[in-house]
Amino acid sequence: MTLREAFAAVDAVKPNAFSAADKTRWLSEAEGKVALEVLLLALEEVPVYAWPGDADTELLAPAPFDKLYPAYLAAMIDFANGEYDRYQATAGMFNSHFADFMRWYALNVRPADVR
Repeated sequence: MTLREAFAAVDAVKPNAFSAADKTRWLSEAEGKVALEVLLLALEEVPVYAWPGDADTELLAPAPFDKLYPAYLAAMIDFANGEYDRYQATAGMFNSHFADFMRWYALNVRPADVR
């Protein structure tokens, strides 16, 4: 999934007025979690994206785990809109998708053994 695809996925189900720059910043945050907590990359290896130059950059989590990105965007949109009950639900969805990826990656790739 690319940044552009993640934006389209969340915009299709949660219309919003947030800029591409806002969504890019949020996706960079999610990507930081993936890079540091799952792939065990060093801080200086964490990608930080910029719009529109990185619009077609592939995000780190592969399908089917890439659904964590639109979920993170949905959570941040709810939080920024002050919709805290919805935020609890969408953040829970992101956390579930993130945990699924972390568990799969740890069992199948074993990042601690790769370093």
